Order: sequence, then C-alpha cells, then structure tokens
Amino acid sequence: MEYKIYIDNDEHDEFEEKADNVAVVDVYDNNGKRINDKVKVQIYLSKNALLGLGTELIRLAHNYAEGKHYHITPAEKEMICQSMGIFLTPDSSELIITCCNNKIIDDYFE
Repeated sequence: MEYKIYIDNDEHDEFEEKADNVAVVDVYDNNGKRINDKVKVQIYLSKNALLGLGTELIRLAHNYAEGKHYHITPAEKEMICQSMGIFLTPDSSELIITCCNNKIIDDYFE
C-alpha cells in the first residue's frame, strides 16, 4: 500500500480516513506496574531527531509486523548508540515502540 504525505498541508493525509491511526501510550513504574492515571509524558525532539525517528517509523510501517518492537535505551558513556534514528540522553526513560493493531478511535469511547 502506498501513502501520500503532504509536507506543507495535513488536511488530506490518506492514513487518517478510517480513524484507525490510533496510538496507545502506557507508563510503567520501576516494578512494571502500569501507572497511566494523572501522569504526563513529554518527549523533546530536535529537528534532526524528528527527521530520524520519523524516517524510522515510516520504515517500520512499511515492514509492519504485529508485535514487532524496538527498545530505545538511554545512552551510556561506555556505549553510545542510536536506535530508531535517535539517541536518548542518559537521563531519559527507556522508550519501547511496538507494532499493534489498535481499534478505531471511536471504539475507545464506547
């Protein structure tokens, strides 16, 4: 399937037509307990981080496989490497990106 992305205008992006472009964000404590209530997640991205992550997400979408996932771990002085087109600073939280077929957005309000 081929998608058209309009860089200057987001009014007609084909991937929005079915309202199935849904993301789920979960937050976990150090014990693995889900703590979504009254938390805020903030991601700070430079322009090149946006381009790098965006490019890798598009690649992932074109090679989509249910359950496929990537762990992006904070950089350590001994091992500085990027994953999914970005580096995470040492004080960042681990980020896990997972391919998951979610419901359409309206189904989350029933």
